[in-house]
Amino acid sequence: KRDGKDVTIVAVSRMVLKAMNAAETLAGQGIDVEVIDLRTLAPMDIGTIIESVKKTGRLVTAAEGCKTAGIGSEIAARVAEEAFPYLRAPIKRVAALDTPIPFNPKLEDYVIPDEADIVEAVKSVVG
Repeated sequence: KRDGKDVTIVAVSRMVLKAMNAAETLAGQGIDVEVIDLRTLAPMDIGTIIESVKKTGRLVTAAEGCKTAGIGSEIAARVAEEAFPYLRAPIKRVAALDTPIPFNPKLEDYVIPDEADIVEAVKSVVG
């Protein structure tokens, strides 16, 4: 969805829009973010992700699912297996808290990550 050179964000579903917004915020701070929209989980376009990580050296995953055993974990594991030598920083996973998603909209907003969480994760690997 967006080319960049400093860090790769692989986003899933609604998190793509949040990642794009975070990338715009980060661009204003001098951080050039590449955003990959992972449209399918199976088959996963791991080749595109690996090529991007080889270019940027950094990876942040963004998904609304739980952090434990979520798609971000699978992406991180695949990149660690196939592109570890290219990583210049630890992989960061932005995900929902490890709890059922609440029905109450205020509580849901607390559990689901937002643009600020993505910005913070990117800064932690670029810093």
